[in-house]
Amino acid sequence: MKLIRSLWRGEAGWKMFWRVYFVSLLLISVNMVQWSLAVFVGGYGLWGGFKDAFEYFNIFGYLFATGFRLVPYGLLALAVRSIGKASMAKAGMAWFALFSIAGTHALGYWTAQHAYYTDVHVSSTTGLSFIFIPFYAAYYGMIAGVIGWLLGFICSKVIHQKVL
Repeated sequence: MKLIRSLWRGEAGWKMFWRVYFVSLLLISVNMVQWSLAVFVGGYGLWGGFKDAFEYFNIFGYLFATGFRLVPYGLLALAVRSIGKASMAKAGMAWFALFSIAGTHALGYWTAQHAYYTDVHVSSTTGLSFIFIPFYAAYYGMIAGVIGWLLGFICSKVIHQKVL
């Protein structure tokens, strides 16, 4: 119960949220997911998977892809900043939306690149999915944010009534 309260109460909980926010924005990328695919599906070692995943890496491509990832993360930052005081409902919205956005990116990139390391034929339109995955992440993040807000609101009412 202490851990749950620390995730939403006070400045420390929000500092942790923003740390997780920026780490997931920067690290859940096409190349990092391809690296995990190379290791876990392709049977590469850590260094071999790294060489395979980052063979054609350049900073401009990373920044271009990060621009698309900024859409759902930017909407989440706007929502968190625009909601007034810190509350359990706000924290529920923020954490649920963040995990949904990060999970949608990871799962979307994983699904799009899975064929690279299996016998499945790679679609000619796989590259387009990297543009649309962030928009799906924004959609699912909004849904998860509403669910998180509702759960946080209900939990705050239950806790304040000393039911737990």
